[in-house]
Amino acid sequence: MLKGSLAADFERLRAVTNAHQRGRKFEQLLERLFQQAHFRVDRDAGIATPRQTDLVARYGDVWYLIEAKWQNAAADVDVFDAVFRRLQRAASSRVVGVIVSVSGFTDTVIEEAAKCRGEELVLLLGEEELAEVIAAPASVAGLLHRKREDLVTHGRVHLAAGAKPRRRRRRPSTDLPASDLRLLDTDLAPLPYVAGDGGFTDLVFVQELPDVDWVLAAGSGVCLDLPIGAFDENGLADLLYALTSLGWTTSQPQWAIQQATRNWHGVGAREFLDMLRAWKERYDDLDEDDVHHTEKVTYVDTFQNGGFYTLAADVSSHPSRVVQFCHVSFQLTGIPLDTQPLRHVFEQFDAVGTGYFRPMTAKAVTRDWLPEPLPLDVVGYLVSRDPFPSDELTPSDGGSVDSPEPPDEWVIGIVAKNPFRDTEVASAPDGWPGQLQSSGIIVCSLRSHHPLNDIPDGYRLYAWEQARTTDAHVIRPIADW
Repeated sequence: MLKGSLAADFERLRAVTNAHQRGRKFEQLLERLFQQAHFRVDRDAGIATPRQTDLVARYGDVWYLIEAKWQNAAADVDVFDAVFRRLQRAASSRVVGVIVSVSGFTDTVIEEAAKCRGEELVLLLGEEELAEVIAAPASVAGLLHRKREDLVTHGRVHLAAGAKPRRRRRRPSTDLPASDLRLLDTDLAPLPYVAGDGGFTDLVFVQELPDVDWVLAAGSGVCLDLPIGAFDENGLADLLYALTSLGWTTSQPQWAIQQATRNWHGVGAREFLDMLRAWKERYDDLDEDDVHHTEKVTYVDTFQNGGFYTLAADVSSHPSRVVQFCHVSFQLTGIPLDTQPLRHVFEQFDAVGTGYFRPMTAKAVTRDWLPEPLPLDVVGYLVSRDPFPSDELTPSDGGSVDSPEPPDEWVIGIVAKNPFRDTEVASAPDGWPGQLQSSGIIVCSLRSHHPLNDIPDGYRLYAWEQARTTDAHVIRPIADW
C-alpha cells in the first residue's frame, strides 16, 4: 500500500471491491495510524495464541488487541465473541480489546460490550470516530482512554455514530469556592461585578501575578496549553469543578467577560459562573446592535506552590450558549514530577492533540513604572476580610485589649477609570498594554492596604506588571494612596 496521507489512503480503500484485499490494506492503514499516534505496534502477535490477532498496540502499560473489520454488514456477535475469547487467553487486565468496524456494529454487539466490565474489556470504534482520528492521529490515545472510562465507570459504550456533542448537566455554582474578596462601589454598596465601556480583548486583571521565572534554579518557566472540548456553558462549569477538585481554585480568581462595547470584571469562581449564566441580565442595558453573537471570557487563578493558569473561551450569545473555543494555559515554574493531575484534565475534557511543556523564551512577567505617579478617579473598591478578626483577639478572661481593635475589612485593590483611554488627558507611557486602550476601567492592586473605614483622600497609579499566555493578557496595575 502506497504511503500517502492516512486520510487519502482511507478514501481510496472505499473503491476496493475485493474484500480480502481491502481487509489486508485496512490492517496496514491501522498499523500506520497507531504508529503515528506513538503506539508500539506488532502485527500477527502471539498474545492470544493459538488464535491470530490482527494488531497489538501498546501505549504506556496498556496493550490493545485490535480486530479490524471492513465488511458489507455490521460487525456481529461472532466478531465480538472471537475478540472476547482472545482476551481470556491473554489473561491480563492490562490487555484491552478493540474492534474497529467501518460498517458499524449490531445492537447485540453494543449490548454485549456494555455488559463486559470485568477484566475483559472490548471497546468499539466505528467509521465516524475512525475518520476523526485518521485526521488527527495524536487523539487516538485520548479517545481510547475515554472509551475505557465510559465503559468501566458508567457501563456505556462510547460511540460517536449518530451522536451529537454531549451536553453536560447543569451543575450549581454553590459547590464552587466563593470569593473572599468583595467588590464595593464608592458608597460601599456591594457589586456583583464592575462594568465599563470596552471591546473584545484578551485582558484580565489580577491582584497577584506570580513570576514563574523567580526561583532559585537557573532557567525559565514552562507553559502547557490544553485546547478543551467544553461544548457549552455547562461544560465550562464542569471544567471549573475539575480544576477545583484538583486543588487549583483559590478564593481569589479574577475574570473578565467581554462584549462588543461592554466589559464586566469580577472576582471568584462561584461568582464567575453565576455571571456567565446571567448573560441576559447583563445585556439589559445594551442596545441590540451592540450585542455580538459571541462573548469572550477570560479567567485567571494561581497555584499555591507557584504559577498560574488562564482559561479563555468564546461563548455564543444565544440560549444554546455553545462554547466555540476553550483553551487552558498553565504557566509553571518547571515540569512537575507528577503530571497525572494535568493528564486528568487532558483526558476528561477531550483535549485536542498532544500537550507539550514548552520553555518560555521571554521573561514570564514584565514590570514598568510611571515617571511620576498619576492620580486616579476611583469608582469602586476591592475588599478583603481580615483573617484574624477582632473578636478572635479578645482575651479569654473577658478583660480589655489595650490596643485599638483592628479593622475587620481591608481595601486591597481599587477600580478606577482608565487614565490613558482619553489621550487628551494623558499620553500612554511606553510599555502600557495596548489592549487597555479599549477598556474604560482598570482594576488595580494596592501596594499598601488600608482599613475600609478609613478611606484616604486619593490614589495614584505607580506601576504595572503583565504576562502573556497563549490566549490571555494578564495585567496587574499597581496603585497606592
